[in-house]
Amino acid sequence: MSSSPIPTIALGGSANHINVGRIAFGCMGMTWTEPAKMTPDAEAFKTIKAAVDAGSNFLNTGAFYGPPSDPYANLKLLRRFYDAHPEYKDKTVLSVKGGMDTPAYQAKGMAGLKADASVEALEIDLRAIREHLGTDQGGKNVDVYEVARRDTSMSVTQAMLNMLSLSTQTYTDAEGNKVTGKGLFDHISLSELGLASIQEAVKAAPVACVELEVSPWELEVFTSGIVEFCEANNLPILAYSPVGKGLLTGTIKSAADIPEGDVRSHMDRLNKDNIAKNLELANEFVQLAEKQSPKVTPAQLGLAWLVASSKVMIPLPGTSKASRAKENAEAAAIKLDDQTKNELDQKVKQFKVAGGRYNEAARNNHALMG
Repeated sequence: MSSSPIPTIALGGSANHINVGRIAFGCMGMTWTEPAKMTPDAEAFKTIKAAVDAGSNFLNTGAFYGPPSDPYANLKLLRRFYDAHPEYKDKTVLSVKGGMDTPAYQAKGMAGLKADASVEALEIDLRAIREHLGTDQGGKNVDVYEVARRDTSMSVTQAMLNMLSLSTQTYTDAEGNKVTGKGLFDHISLSELGLASIQEAVKAAPVACVELEVSPWELEVFTSGIVEFCEANNLPILAYSPVGKGLLTGTIKSAADIPEGDVRSHMDRLNKDNIAKNLELANEFVQLAEKQSPKVTPAQLGLAWLVASSKVMIPLPGTSKASRAKENAEAAAIKLDDQTKNELDQKVKQFKVAGGRYNEAARNNHALMG
């Protein structure tokens, strides 16, 4: 890959030779909605190109980032993008979130979306991912693969060994033999694991990164010891929902601003009882952004604050707008002065967030930070 216009970071484990921009790009929002509201190809392609050209070369997608009627919609979109712009295959690192029961999601909606890290299920999942990306027909490779939630029916170690057996990597199996996986993807990422599980995972297999929710409203990675461990082990944290699921963008002023069918409409922190309180913290970023020179947006300030908060942090914002994708990427190069950083640290630390992560059903059923 060519030199980056923004600061970069090396991935971990078997991917430590790969450098990605300090701001990644999340593709989910362009398709995880009602079919009629998905981002049109022309607009989506323009946005992806803008993100990559600005330095956000680490793209994040998922095998269920579409409605139950079309769960592979995001992968299909990316296949069309890479078919139209094949030069971007080598410019990007693609991370695919999977390991969930997609057929059950198709049949039951979110209630059916359960983790299954058995080797049989993972192989079915990966072959479907490759099919929808067109990988075996010259399409984009699955550079990084992650199981979206912990499968609590097995140990983390077993789940990692199952993934290794399907990867391109050579490893030592349970009998002590050197074996090479089936070659369905290259590198392993983690997702939604707590500290003990991350520690277990890195002992079992090389890990490229770990995807966790991090934002001014979600700080568990800092208080649980995860950041400290990841920094000590050069393990990047892919921080999803870094602008509070839109709270820092200025597009959400009340629960009524969340479009019908948008997954955020089911999240406790954005419901009518909690959103006004949580917007108070967004307003603090608005006020500080106005004082910056050169001028920055509140979202850029939030992203820059996350980058400055840890040497391993890679914020993962998503957008369907090319201008916003460019702005987001450029936030990686913003240098916060000590006064601004310290002021934000204090405001975030002291703020009392209203509502829990996602909603009660998700907290009960999906092993968040498992």
